Amino acid sequence: MHVLSPVLAVSALAAMSVPVHALDAWTVGVERGLPTYALTSEAGEVRLVCDPDRVFGPTPNGALVVRFDKDAAPNMVVVLAKSGEQARLPVKNGIAAQASVDAADWSKMVATFRTGGEFAMVTSADSLTFKTAPLPDLACE
Repeated sequence: MHVLSPVLAVSALAAMSVPVHALDAWTVGVERGLPTYALTSEAGEVRLVCDPDRVFGPTPNGALVVRFDKDAAPNMVVVLAKSGEQARLPVKNGIAAQASVDAADWSKMVATFRTGGEFAMVTSADSLTFKTAPLPDLACE
């Protein structure tokens, strides 16, 4: 199991302790027949593309697309739930492809988004923090 470095974990959790007054709202849509979920902040954005029905064949086509203002080309993103749960996602050109991510890590990420609450997206040089409502019907595995 890979563990987030203590410095990144502390800084991400410190950012998560900042008072948040309103929930960040997922923008839900459809692209090429696939459901999408997006969160945007002043510091970057996250877009989840799901493929629960394997629209384009047996290989999962889900993806997490990330943009960080201070880290234009991360090679790893860690989804860090306030509970301490972590999901490590290798990233290439801003995309973590479901087919290339460890299935257990993909499931942890989906569970974090489905549960809602505070979570951070962390790279070696930047982080994004969100607080969302639960997405109980999120089908992205």
